[in-house]
Amino acid sequence: MVKDNLKITRDIHSINGKLLVSKNDQVDTDRIEEISKEVIVTSRVWVKLKESFLFNDFYLQTQSPPYNFFCKKCGEQLILNIFGSVAVPVSILEEYHFMRIKDDYTYRHSINSALLTICMATQFYEDRQKINQIASSSITHDLGKSRIPSNILHSSQPLTEKDYSLIKEHTIYGAVLCSYYYGNPYSENTIVALQHHEKLNGKGYPLSIRLKDDVVSFVAVADIFDALISKRPYRNEPYDVRGAIDILCQSVERGEIDEKYIKMMIHLNRREPESLLKISYSKVYRGYYPRINYYGIRREIYCS
Repeated sequence: MVKDNLKITRDIHSINGKLLVSKNDQVDTDRIEEISKEVIVTSRVWVKLKESFLFNDFYLQTQSPPYNFFCKKCGEQLILNIFGSVAVPVSILEEYHFMRIKDDYTYRHSINSALLTICMATQFYEDRQKINQIASSSITHDLGKSRIPSNILHSSQPLTEKDYSLIKEHTIYGAVLCSYYYGNPYSENTIVALQHHEKLNGKGYPLSIRLKDDVVSFVAVADIFDALISKRPYRNEPYDVRGAIDILCQSVERGEIDEKYIKMMIHLNRREPESLLKISYSKVYRGYYPRINYYGIRREIYCS
């Protein structure tokens, strides 16, 4: 899973304070396998999401635009049943209780991404086990962001290269945490947490591999789409839905995302049912773009 050693610059602790990896340690497949064997007793207790606070917050999002449109198209009760049937280690619920307090945006984003991913999956898979697998891994994809300092995560100004490099470490943190809580270094949760910022052309992070995994690709597209249509600290307003689709289409043109996953998102946004093979998208971009957006802009540090 991790062929090369990945270096981290912060200690990674479990929600209960156990040190899993020390800063400057090398993280590779062997280390993640070791961590998965250290699973604590409480993580062996699993809870279905319908019995947790996450389910109520998920339900509220199914009633809010534009997510209510997607849910009605796919069947609101079906979407709720799928989310509610996902079982997670109790430590994952503790993590999200912590995230809810520390970083409400990432908490809501995790719920929204799961909702979008489930909607997409129900449109293109009949295998309920596959859909549940995708749903489960989408929930924990950004778990590692809870270990990023708030002043960096919530910055309204351009980041330095050092800050941005630290944010990218959230993929490694998430993989370590998922491996520990799920007791499986090869679970979809671990893989999605690690790889959801990889690209089809191999220019993503943290591994710079060519993204081919279907489950990771589903979550990656939902992750990007929700981030674009949501308020973020580094821009003054969100993209509209059309603008978000424009950005995804541009990613296809750059070879970053497989076209079929963008077509799935376009399909989800269209009112009338349409075969995936017949879906086409315009290269004339007409969406609304935020006037102020610091995403991708780096702040230089000048030394006197």
